[in-house]
Amino acid sequence: MYETMAVYSFSWAYYLSFIFLTTFAFLNMVIGIVVNVMEAEHADERKEQDMADGVPTIEDLHKEILELKTLIREQQGQPKN
Repeated sequence: MYETMAVYSFSWAYYLSFIFLTTFAFLNMVIGIVVNVMEAEHADERKEQDMADGVPTIEDLHKEILELKTLIREQQGQPKN
C-alpha cells in the first residue's frame, strides 16, 4: 500500500473503499446467515406448536383424504387404484 501511495498519492481511496466494501459484504453475509437460522428455528417452533394444538398439517389432510377415497370406493364396490 505504501509503495503505491508513493507513486499515486490518491491510491489510499482505493484501499479504503476496498476495506469498507469488503466489510459491508461480510457483515451482510453474517446477518443473512443469522436471519436464515432464526427463520428455520421459528418454522420448527411453529410446526411443533401446531402439532401440540392438534392442528393437522397438509400431509395429514392428504393422507386422510386418500383413506376416505379408498373407503368410499370399497363401499361402492369399485377396485382400488
